[in-house]
Amino acid sequence: MSDQTVVGITACSKSKSVDDDFQGKIEAQHLYDSWLFDSRRDALEANCDEWAIFSGKFGYVEPDEKLPWYDQQISELPEDEQWELAEEVAGNVGHADKVLILMGRDYAEKLKDALDASVTIWDPLEGVQLFDQRGKLKELADGTDPTGQTTFAELDNE
Repeated sequence: MSDQTVVGITACSKSKSVDDDFQGKIEAQHLYDSWLFDSRRDALEANCDEWAIFSGKFGYVEPDEKLPWYDQQISELPEDEQWELAEEVAGNVGHADKVLILMGRDYAEKLKDALDASVTIWDPLEGVQLFDQRGKLKELADGTDPTGQTTFAELDNE
């Protein structure tokens, strides 16, 4: 990692690891169950100093925070509530120099608008279709540049 503090944010997932009749709570990082969430988490863990989840119900969620089963997407909320959640998430990552955003556009656009102008936004999946994201996320998780460009540091190591 660099001198900069990089915080990663991914969105929640409709697919859960427990059924809707589950009465307990489970760590957020284990609640969501989809290839997309898992791939985003792997990419965040490889590229960020810390990461969190933007929940359509709970807002900013730490990976080890325990949550009950729920089913709520941000797009189902009134516009003012969507902004409140995005501003809460942005407020929790205000210490970051750079924010890596790996989420759907409903969540990403709200968060990007809510982030302070001094924060560098890294959104490598912007414009990438859903099923093309698998390859990009694998590259991010493996530490290879998702643009496919060689860096000067890599040339120096050859």
